[in-house]
Amino acid sequence: MFGYSYDFDNGFTAALGYAGGGSGTEGLMTKEGLDSYGFNAMYTGESYGVSVTYGATEPTTTSDDTYTALNAYWSPEGFPSISVGYEWGDDGSAAETVDGQTSYFVGLQFDDLGPGTGGLALGTKTPTVEGSDEALMYEAYYSYPVNDGMTITPLIYVKEFNGTGESDETGVLVKTSFSF
Repeated sequence: MFGYSYDFDNGFTAALGYAGGGSGTEGLMTKEGLDSYGFNAMYTGESYGVSVTYGATEPTTTSDDTYTALNAYWSPEGFPSISVGYEWGDDGSAAETVDGQTSYFVGLQFDDLGPGTGGLALGTKTPTVEGSDEALMYEAYYSYPVNDGMTITPLIYVKEFNGTGESDETGVLVKTSFSF
């Protein structure tokens, strides 16, 4: 396995990675081996960033899975920062009518919300398979510093379930972070 990244020193970066072989003597970059590779290109500006990512993997010697993602953020002055992403892929081992998968997310972060930071997010819980209903996840959080070394983040979330007899799940979490 190997990876390489390069920063062009003008906001652009690029990275690639490869993992290959298998469990025996199949070899690297051969039809018998199970290889995976990925590429990412990103631009980061003063208050925004965009990236495109492509990945391919061979889960078996007879199928290839491919995935592509577009992600971006924008942090305008005086407004919440916005993060978005859209991913799509092709499951090479699935039937042609159900081989497509998509995912997306949208998030807002309010940096100066009282003494802390608040956020809201919406996205698909798992990749949505072609021809099926999407299951969404929602969350809201507020992170605030208790003192110089401790931050508390209460969070509430909802996960949708689309299966027969399954109920949506709602939960509350409290995360405490310590730094020294």
